[in-house]
Amino acid sequence: VCAALEAGLRLAGYGHPSGFLIPDPDAPGYLRTNPAFASLFLPDTFDLRPLNFRVAAAKPPGALRVVVLGESAAQGVPVPSFGFAPQLRAQLRALYPGRTIEVLDTGIVAVNSHVLYRIARDMTACHPDLYVVYAGNNEVVGPYGPGCAYLNRMPPLWVIRLSVALRGTRTGQWLGRLIGRFRGSGARKPEWGGMSMFVHDGVRGDDPRLQAVYANFRANLQGISDLARRAGVPVLFCTVVANWKDCAPFLSLHRADLPPGERSEWEKVFRPGVLAWRLGRRERARILLTQALRLDDQYADTWYLLGRIDLDEGRVSAARSELGAALHWDGLRFRPDGPINAAIRDVAHGRLVDLALLMGADPASTQPIAGRPWLFEHVHFDWPGNAFIARTLAARIAGRPAPLDDAACAAAVGYTAHERLGVLQEDDTIVRKPPFTQQLTYRQDQARLAREMAAARRVAEDPAELRRAEDSVDTARARDPGNSDLVGIAEGIEDDRGELPAALADARRLETLLPSEVGLVADEVGLLVRLQRLADARERLVGTADPEAELAPAWADYFIASRQWDDAGAYFSRQTRLHPDLAPVRVLWADVLAQDPDGRREAVRQYEQALQVEPGNTAALDGWVALLAGDHRESEAATLSLARAPDQPQNQANDLRAVKACESAGDQAGAARWMEAAETCGPVNATFELTLALKLFRLGRHDEMLERLAVAHRLSLDEGNPAVTAAIARLIARFGG
Repeated sequence: VCAALEAGLRLAGYGHPSGFLIPDPDAPGYLRTNPAFASLFLPDTFDLRPLNFRVAAAKPPGALRVVVLGESAAQGVPVPSFGFAPQLRAQLRALYPGRTIEVLDTGIVAVNSHVLYRIARDMTACHPDLYVVYAGNNEVVGPYGPGCAYLNRMPPLWVIRLSVALRGTRTGQWLGRLIGRFRGSGARKPEWGGMSMFVHDGVRGDDPRLQAVYANFRANLQGISDLARRAGVPVLFCTVVANWKDCAPFLSLHRADLPPGERSEWEKVFRPGVLAWRLGRRERARILLTQALRLDDQYADTWYLLGRIDLDEGRVSAARSELGAALHWDGLRFRPDGPINAAIRDVAHGRLVDLALLMGADPASTQPIAGRPWLFEHVHFDWPGNAFIARTLAARIAGRPAPLDDAACAAAVGYTAHERLGVLQEDDTIVRKPPFTQQLTYRQDQARLAREMAAARRVAEDPAELRRAEDSVDTARARDPGNSDLVGIAEGIEDDRGELPAALADARRLETLLPSEVGLVADEVGLLVRLQRLADARERLVGTADPEAELAPAWADYFIASRQWDDAGAYFSRQTRLHPDLAPVRVLWADVLAQDPDGRREAVRQYEQALQVEPGNTAALDGWVALLAGDHRESEAATLSLARAPDQPQNQANDLRAVKACESAGDQAGAARWMEAAETCGPVNATFELTLALKLFRLGRHDEMLERLAVAHRLSLDEGNPAVTAAIARLIARFGG
């Protein structure tokens, strides 16, 4: 019966294939990554996908095919084009000239070893020459981990694998959808919210469930090793690298048995210790924080601050121990701890590349403690980190040094000063949200990133730099004409230079190099609209299936340019009926209506409905406020900003509007409240913190005022403004800091 049901569902076209690679209908003889693969483990509404690439089903003669297994760090977040996998390919091309080199990056955001075991099994069908495994960051927060926000049940490993196998069948998909309808009637489907989804799922460093996590991880690695051995494919296992030095804990938890009296004593020494640290009074901070540690030796922030103090004073060994303890006790376990790398070493035996040891993320390392410039934030690598990993792996694979230095490798993959801004902007989208906003160093980290982005923007907009970048990428393309990453980079440069016909040609070239994907169509349509080739844009849109409203932004651009308001209404009415819970679709409709002289009232209604669906949607509120301001209804705009501010925790622009509204009304307490909100969701400078400190002083909040002065002092030192630094120092001395 089950076999007949499965066969019937397949014949009826129900469901989707579950393999990591599926046949590419547009390229006979090729396989492509399966956009639906991750739904075996994650809710399909998350829409988390593998990188989009195709590979020949029959490996070309003489080709070297390397498969990279891992999570977001292996994928190359924030910009996969510059991750260690593309750089490894460039190094191997230099080491083996004349050979076809393929480095297939199977990394997916938010997955863990349960997913990688399945990918490794599926990838044996494409006959790789080597697996490179860089994994271990998501074992606690990924599927079936105790810190997972959406699937934290931890059944035995055999049950996990059986359930995944069942979900891979059409019968399993049908049953899953049927059960979901009964369970979730009327409930809004979950959407991927990044790391901020996990902030309420802390796991203590002594949680007994961690032992099952480590055991499952070890078993999955051993399973990958066994699969590869049976397929005759060697494996290189890598230990994983976390940011110890420049990533403060995400969540500090008190020890579970801390009595209320000791908690009160702890407060009396910890908070003054933090203030002393912010003021640069290291010895005073050390004394107070050491007292706090004696009362509670599990509070991660205490360990981190002591580690930073020791590191600043040159006590590297002590700092390494303390920063390692801070990582271990961090309640949001987005960084791998010691047992993860211990499991990798045990399974790898002689097939190990010990990156944690080489890059300073291990207690036994003799290298500088891992942090910037290797990594951006907690586990994602900046260019130097990715370049080091690629060189190290290439040398291990070839048995001789990697030939390309950083500059030569950058030239090969198209990484120029012009591209730096895009990389920083992508990372900025990650770190503006919780749990980063909970870190002790958030304001200083954000200010530093804002300065880096400002400097990168000046370079990226320099016409001379644009020309140099274009020449560099053209040279790389001539040497590697089939490299889709280089085509995409060239398209971006041409767009920035205003060479829209050339950008369009490369957008279309990209569509021939990559499997069909809605994003590629949207890219082409956007260029056609800007070239005023509106008939061509419409033809391209109409010819593309759009069951998930993914082309809605492209349609919105087209409708605004063509001013076809009736067609826009018909399209977006249909989309909102199909997807009533997708607030971004309503925002796009409102944005279109706002351009129609007769549609502004309906635009307000759509912005309001979008906020009913998703109160924290910043685009909806900002669009509504802009519409009111454009109609010279500033008072209504201010009232709206203030009324909606509590629902917009990540909208710094609105927080600042709320500050102005409060100041206009003479509400200094309200102005201080929204300034405090603004500093937790975006960059601020020393002047901002100084202004907030003065407001807090006038409100009689002396301790908080001193804290803001301390932050302002630290920021002013980073900004290199001696006059501001001196003024803040005088205030600190005056008010007894």
